[in-house]
Order: sequence, then C-alpha cells, then structure tokens
Amino acid sequence: MSAPSRPAVSVKSALDKVREAPGSTKARILDTAQEVFAARGFEGASTREIAARAEVNISSLHYHWESKETLYLAIFERIFQQLVDLLKGEVETPSSDDDARAVIERAMGVTFDFYIENPTIPKLLMRRMMETEPVERSAMRESVGPALKVFSDWVRSFAPDRLPEKDVSFFMLAVQSVLFMSMLESPFVEGLLGGTVQDSRVCSRVRRQVIHLVVTLLGIDSPRA
Repeated sequence: MSAPSRPAVSVKSALDKVREAPGSTKARILDTAQEVFAARGFEGASTREIAARAEVNISSLHYHWESKETLYLAIFERIFQQLVDLLKGEVETPSSDDDARAVIERAMGVTFDFYIENPTIPKLLMRRMMETEPVERSAMRESVGPALKVFSDWVRSFAPDRLPEKDVSFFMLAVQSVLFMSMLESPFVEGLLGGTVQDSRVCSRVRRQVIHLVVTLLGIDSPRA
C-alpha cells in the first residue's frame, strides 16, 4: 500500500503573510514557530505548542496560518529573503584578488553576524538539511527557490573562472555546513572550537576562519607580503 500523499500547501498565502509588519499577531506566531521548529523539527513541532508559546489560542493561529506547513514555508521564505536583503549591497563582481577578498570579508561577515544574532536560524537550517522532505518539495522550492537562485548567481558571477559550474552547489553546501555546524551549542562542537561562538573571542576567531575558508575554496591568492 502506498503512503498517503500530503495535502497541497498554499504557498502564495505563506509568501504573502510572511511580509506582515513586525509586532503583529502573525509575526509573533512566526517568530515563535521558528524557535519551536528549530528545537523540535517539523514532525516534532505542534501548532498547539506554538500557539501556547506565542500566547494566542489555537483558533487564532489557524486563522492567520492555515496549517503547520504554510507556517513552516513562511519561516524559510523570510530567512532567505532577509539574507538576500542583507547581502545585495555587499556582493559585486571583483576586478582583482584584493577586491575579491574585500567582498568576501564583507559578505561572509554579514552572513556570520546574522546567524550569531539569530541563533535559532542556523539550528533550524541544520535540521532542514538532515530531515526528509516535511512538506511538498515543489512548495519548498517555490518558497526559497528565488533566493537560492540569487545566491548561486552571485557565486557564478563572482568567480566564473575559479569555480566550475558543476561545483557551485557543492561550494554552497560546504560553506553552509561549516556555518551551521559552528553555531551549534553542543559539547562536541564546543570541544572542537575551544568554546562556544557566543564567547566573543571564539566568535571573532571562527568568523575569521570562515572568511578564510571561502577565500581558499574560491582559489583566491593570499595577499603578498
């Protein structure tokens, strides 16, 4: 017997609602849901827990968000759009290795700081990488696909002669994996890093190391003495 198919998800409503003004009931539910999904994953999270933590009744949650799936999609759309908005003024095609290092330092620094300031986001994104498809693949692709295309186009335009086309996706996966892993608060990660990234000294060192990793992966020459 084949597994029952998941109900279709209204992506348009998710994308519309994610633009709700900060401080609204919808936005408060969205913020709370982000924390719950990061802690429990899609399957482990419940709309009742989200409603209770957001201090709204369950009927209010479902009035604003039709289902757990639309809420989940909206969270990811918002995260990736925030990153696009933060980076769109930082990424430009470099004219030299010096320019390339400067662009990487700005862009990766902004990205690193965004995750540090929003610690539930790397946890959630790491869960997303490990979990099987919790919602329809086409729905997730419609939610985050435009932003991911922007990121991949940036990589292609930034280093057309340094990174073969077949390696663009792997490059993005490698950088994301390092970023997300370094943000995890676990004894294993803290042991490898010599502390948590919430410690300012560890944070500063790991930030520099992430930037250096991207410079190295893109094959940019080290500055000459």
